[in-house]
Amino acid sequence: MDRAWKLEGSPRRNAKAVFHAYLVAARAGRVEAMTNVGLHYAYGDGVARDVKQALLWLREAASHGDEVAAFNLGLFYDVGEGVRRNKRLAESWYRRAAKGGFSPAFANLADLLSSSRRPDDWVKAIGFHRKAAREGNSVAMYNLALAYEQGRGVRKNLRRAMALYTQAAELGDVDAQLALGWVFLNGMVGPPDYVSAFRWYRQAAKQGNASALFSLGQMFMEGLGVPCSRMRAARYFRAAAVAGHAKATELLRDLE
Repeated sequence: MDRAWKLEGSPRRNAKAVFHAYLVAARAGRVEAMTNVGLHYAYGDGVARDVKQALLWLREAASHGDEVAAFNLGLFYDVGEGVRRNKRLAESWYRRAAKGGFSPAFANLADLLSSSRRPDDWVKAIGFHRKAAREGNSVAMYNLALAYEQGRGVRKNLRRAMALYTQAAELGDVDAQLALGWVFLNGMVGPPDYVSAFRWYRQAAKQGNASALFSLGQMFMEGLGVPCSRMRAARYFRAAAVAGHAKATELLRDLE
């Protein structure tokens, strides 16, 4: 295993040598190596991609209590990468990883349960969103905020939703930044606050988000909290169009 770690960290990493070192360690009973062998097979890293072998090694590692292996098995069945999608199996493996304290499993399990049509699954999802949010997962914070806003699995609480949106947005979550921009622009928590709306849309725009760029263009076109400027509106619409926003292309034609 020490040889595998040394090769992994080498500036001239040889994928085949790394895989072979992990394989030797895995056959000797090293659980972490079993997981890494499974992942090498899953991604075709240093060996031909082989989903069957990937699942075999990951299951072996998971049977010894490796939560990373359990999480990756959940991903296989959740995404359906090389296997038939199976929500029940994905949930089962995510739960095993979560039980072992692997925090990414909290968020994935919450997302899986949130997509269910059963309200009791939405309630279960809230608990996992909270666990992931406590671990600093900004996506979980956003999803928990959305649940509070919509009353999905929890009582509606816009104040709580705003606190969570803000927390996620400050961590750089672009969806949360967009949500705050929309809430402030449309006065969902009081009178419209164009300054705050502009601030959050600009933060999302810095990440290249098409919707945020489009919204900034609209604010300049209509003079909402900023000087009315067709030139600046066109600049933002152009950037939004490049990012793939269809409506921005239509409005850009009108301005030009």
